[in-house]
Amino acid sequence: MHAVRIFKETAEVADRLAPFGVTAEEFYSVIEAVVAARNDVVAADARTAGGSKAYFAGVRHTRFLFLPKGWDMDSTNGVESVVHRESGISIVYQSVDQACVGIRGPQAISGKGPASEAVIKEAQGGLFKDAELPEVAPEKIAELNRSVWFLCVSVNDQDPDDVRAELSLPASIDGGNFKGFLERIFVVRSGDWKSRGPVAKRPDDGDPYEFSIARK
Repeated sequence: MHAVRIFKETAEVADRLAPFGVTAEEFYSVIEAVVAARNDVVAADARTAGGSKAYFAGVRHTRFLFLPKGWDMDSTNGVESVVHRESGISIVYQSVDQACVGIRGPQAISGKGPASEAVIKEAQGGLFKDAELPEVAPEKIAELNRSVWFLCVSVNDQDPDDVRAELSLPASIDGGNFKGFLERIFVVRSGDWKSRGPVAKRPDDGDPYEFSIARK
């Protein structure tokens, strides 16, 4: 058995993100949009308004980040993502309870349905037997022709400075949530958000790109 690989130091995070064509700093535009959307609620709104707005902003701005880099939008089986056709890598936005905690993996706040479970099983799920979850040999991960990663973002309701994010590769979904991870890349660690200082004004949310959605 091999321990889940966690990348959290600045240099190793940069190296691991290189195949995605993105830097840790670039993810801040996505996270800023998520935080702003989450806070754009009033007392009269539905209880789930903040979470729903955060999700929509996360999906939108993940696409704004990756589409100019040659990725495509995809909505196969209702799972909203971006996909890099050549490498077979997909990225899905996900709001979670706590990101970047080394002793435990993040859990999806809203849970995951059968569509997400099937997508993961079809991609990285074929690497191992159930008895081997959630850990597999690193060399097996490199052999993947397709992989589904999740941009996991957590916002602490009690501490507005506690915002974290990781780009992680789940082993599977069981009981409606993630069951172990194969790799975790800490892109916004504890303390990073506060240390940035005031958030710069975000660009308008207008749709600057032309793209098509692949639905199956």
